[in-house]
Amino acid sequence: MATSGYDIVIVGAGSAGCVLANRLSEDPTRRVLLLEAGGSDRSIWVRIPLGVAKLLTNERFVWKADTEPQPQLNGNRLYWPSGRVLGGSSSVNGMVFARGHRAKYDQWRDGGCPGWGYDDVLPYFRKLEDCAFGDSAYRGRGGPIGVTELKPDAVTQAFLDACVEAGYPRAADYNGALSEGTAPLQVSSRNGIRSSAGLEYLAPARRRANLHVITNAVAERVLFEGRRACGVHYRVGDAVHEVRATREVLLCAGALRSPQLLELSGVGDGERLAALGLPVVQHLRGVGENLQDHLMPRMTFECRPHVTVNDLLSDRWFFARSLARYFVHRDGLFATTTLTGLSYVRTREGLACPDVRIQSALVAAASRYSTSRATGIDPHSGFQIGGYFLYPESRGRLHAQSPDARVQPKIEANYLESAADRDAMVRLMKTIRRVASQPALQRVIVRETRPGLEVASDEALLDYARATAQTCWHPAGTCRMGSGPDAVVDPALRVHGTEGLRVVDASVMPMLVSSNTNIPTIMIAEKAAELIARG
Repeated sequence: MATSGYDIVIVGAGSAGCVLANRLSEDPTRRVLLLEAGGSDRSIWVRIPLGVAKLLTNERFVWKADTEPQPQLNGNRLYWPSGRVLGGSSSVNGMVFARGHRAKYDQWRDGGCPGWGYDDVLPYFRKLEDCAFGDSAYRGRGGPIGVTELKPDAVTQAFLDACVEAGYPRAADYNGALSEGTAPLQVSSRNGIRSSAGLEYLAPARRRANLHVITNAVAERVLFEGRRACGVHYRVGDAVHEVRATREVLLCAGALRSPQLLELSGVGDGERLAALGLPVVQHLRGVGENLQDHLMPRMTFECRPHVTVNDLLSDRWFFARSLARYFVHRDGLFATTTLTGLSYVRTREGLACPDVRIQSALVAAASRYSTSRATGIDPHSGFQIGGYFLYPESRGRLHAQSPDARVQPKIEANYLESAADRDAMVRLMKTIRRVASQPALQRVIVRETRPGLEVASDEALLDYARATAQTCWHPAGTCRMGSGPDAVVDPALRVHGTEGLRVVDASVMPMLVSSNTNIPTIMIAEKAAELIARG
């Protein structure tokens, strides 16, 4: 069934798609359609930060996906959920507000992406945020995404103090002039409520008559006339539809789904497409390649302060007090996703910038996705310190494995394939131990529960990481921006060799910027909106 045409069709109402829908519909003469595979974000679990545990395995809110068995992780498959709801992953993520290191944006610029250096993108970072603290030369006021610096509890304060004792100084603002140091976590929230792209960008824009949003609409392929994108074929339930785009199609489906959708549309490696029986519109061998992600091991500790998620499950009065505090003051444990503090650290001399990040979380469990005792929450007060190598050298790939868009792509993450990544993993875990051994944390720690102090050698620490480490939800790079035969989009985010087609999401990042990907993705979309409006 054909639907009426629009100037612009956006695929994916995630962190980038919501920004584009808002900014591009500001012009009342521009007709914009936003397609989202998921449904409404109206849920208390989306709004309350601690509700994230209710979202990560619920197909109402996420695409479920698993990697292929990982050779360097004992053959483990890692669970890679991603947002499938208005707001996308910004509605289900850990809410960490982090921009990344300025030097990495300069590497984007110098690596063939003019216009994407730190000084180029800083105005868009400032535009997207509403931050009441920090230097106004670096921080924005009055933007859509709220920024809150969490108030440290007893365990988090001990973690921050221990980092300083270990030689990792406090940072006034790790999103300011200096992108490093130790600090309470900054999160995307306003008055204790998750500040998602769906709530802050899309909701106000939906009042406009020239913006149309269709939910539960699974995009199956981009339509082409020659090499010009002219629309999208999508499905709502069993009904199939086609919509025309007179100006542009914008893919904002994320680092997993955007490259898959390009391949299903005939844009990708020609041999790979032919093997799936797909016609080739444009041969681009880089589609789905250059996959990067952060891998996090976690060390867990039993502690004395009664302030953790573990205590919520064992003490109904603590649960009641914490919930009451949240509704009265909009802070406390329910205003977090358990993450509370971080430190950007150099683990060896001579580095130009920090190479690892460690972070505290007010939960101790056998599984990252635990929500009950039955699935691994420890039966005592507990917290964890996790971390990751900021600049992994290992590169993976993901590709469509079926012409059916509802079948997840084949994900080969290739974690720890590089010896440099394995060496950094060991240094990271030693850094966590160094921090945990400082007086400030020793006053609150009863014992290390995972992996346990008997796990001490480099080999034993790496074995623990291989057995237990999990994704940080930072996949990126699969539609790399740049020039050359392996690039997928140019610095204006236009897909090479096509017309009227752009990709705008984390997949265009040439490399990780040392950080979480949500805020950088919103920045990319803010800049893209201006590029698109200029034509």
